[in-house]
Amino acid sequence: MIKRIETAFLLTLIGVLLGFMLTVQLRSTHAVRWPPPPLRIDESSKLLDSLASAKHTNEALEAKISDLQAQVDRYEKQVDGDMGAMAPDRQKLEDYQILAGTVPVHGPGVKVIIDDHHGPIPVGVDPRYAIVHDFDLRRVVNELYAGGAEAVSINGERMAVNTGVVCIGPTIRVGLVRLVPPFTIEAIGDPQKMTSQLNRPGGILDLLRSRTVTVTGPVVQADLHLKSATGLTG
Repeated sequence: MIKRIETAFLLTLIGVLLGFMLTVQLRSTHAVRWPPPPLRIDESSKLLDSLASAKHTNEALEAKISDLQAQVDRYEKQVDGDMGAMAPDRQKLEDYQILAGTVPVHGPGVKVIIDDHHGPIPVGVDPRYAIVHDFDLRRVVNELYAGGAEAVSINGERMAVNTGVVCIGPTIRVGLVRLVPPFTIEAIGDPQKMTSQLNRPGGILDLLRSRTVTVTGPVVQADLHLKSATGLTG
């Protein structure tokens, strides 16, 4: 920020000096009329002195402007170098913002849909586990992160580092928003790695299917768009 202020100051100073030079030149021009009236020797001497002084002033100002412009060029090169050196830190900041859910993101990923069982409950299945619970969603999200997910959303609600997933009666609250099934979970990251993680034998999707919960996917998506998180607590 300091370097930007210094650069702005130098550019302003250059503008002022240029304006002053123009004023001196205009005054010098106005001082000479054409055709010139007869001049006395003393007036001619004064005019020549004035022109010489103006020329000297202009030369001094031009030298000053040249020096200031050189300083501006040096500052600009230094700022460009600093920005290049800051690139890794800037990339880290962007990565943290994505993980924190504070910025919208898009990219390839996967989508999986989880819904309660509809129809008669098979014999031997506990009806309480034929529906989707909050801990089921948390496990799916955790599996996606384990598979390298960079960003995850449930029914369009972006997950952040402190987003809660809590059962509230017949609904599940994600952050500050209550959701009902079916639950569409979208994740941005390496589609193959996340798919392998979700489909591993004995994993969360196998468990849900064994409870007769309806599972669709995971399906690879070429370009998902996830908004920033709106409700970060819950």
